[in-house]
Amino acid sequence: MTSAVAPPRKLVLVWVAAAVFFGSLLAVARAAEGPLDDTDPALQRPGFLDAGALPIPASNVTDDVPTPGRRSVVFFTRPDRLGRLCHAVGSHDFDDEVDVVIVVSGTDGRCAGGTRVLTDPATTRAERYGMREPRGGGAAVGYAVVDADGLVRYRTLDPAIHDELGEVDTILEALK
Repeated sequence: MTSAVAPPRKLVLVWVAAAVFFGSLLAVARAAEGPLDDTDPALQRPGFLDAGALPIPASNVTDDVPTPGRRSVVFFTRPDRLGRLCHAVGSHDFDDEVDVVIVVSGTDGRCAGGTRVLTDPATTRAERYGMREPRGGGAAVGYAVVDADGLVRYRTLDPAIHDELGEVDTILEALK
């Protein structure tokens, strides 16, 4: 007759330590989420084209964006974040074949250096692009990328976009 053997004490300690370690990592990850992040982390900066219900036809942001045959990036931001985004976009070297527009959810906004800024206090442009509402509510903070066929191929909430324009270049490069 065989008898059940209790697990060795070391094995139990290893499992408890692993559970505490991974639980701590989960707590740190949850604490790092902010009110401008997506409620679904899988949809925030997924890193690949056509996530979710994409591609979808892009609505016009201006009379000439999107332009057939050209790629576009449409940034969405809030008035208190516009200055940092303007500075980042103005000092970034986008490909000459890419149109860039910033849509601000306020009633006023300008960028030095010629970057186009559109005001959209009702956030209808963000809605037409399917931008998701951030965890804390309010206007979207992120960007959408439109391919040369006029289709939205990538969109994401990204509260730190002013520091991560290299990721936008990666997405644009995938559309060449």
